[in-house]
Amino acid sequence: VLARRQEKVDDRKFDCSEVVRQIISPVGKAPGVPKRSSLLKEIETTSLYTSISPTEVRCRQRSATFLLPSQDDLMAYKAWEYARGRPIDVRFYDVTYTKKQ
Repeated sequence: VLARRQEKVDDRKFDCSEVVRQIISPVGKAPGVPKRSSLLKEIETTSLYTSISPTEVRCRQRSATFLLPSQDDLMAYKAWEYARGRPIDVRFYDVTYTKKQ
């Protein structure tokens, strides 16, 4: 985890954000295929939690993936350059937490 924060929005809502670094390394190598270097990504997840009742909390979550530059792989470096700091993948999730009775 590279960064984490949270803040209270009001009496029923709070949000939190977390940034993690993901390293994807190839496993094994097929004969005759050049070895690929590791791919570096940062994933930022922001969640807004809302208390619906004493037993239920709903969450709206956004997860964005950003490429990091590579010193070893020209293709990965070019992909990072092309992205220009924009996320390469953005996903939204709706989650409901219910307290077990």
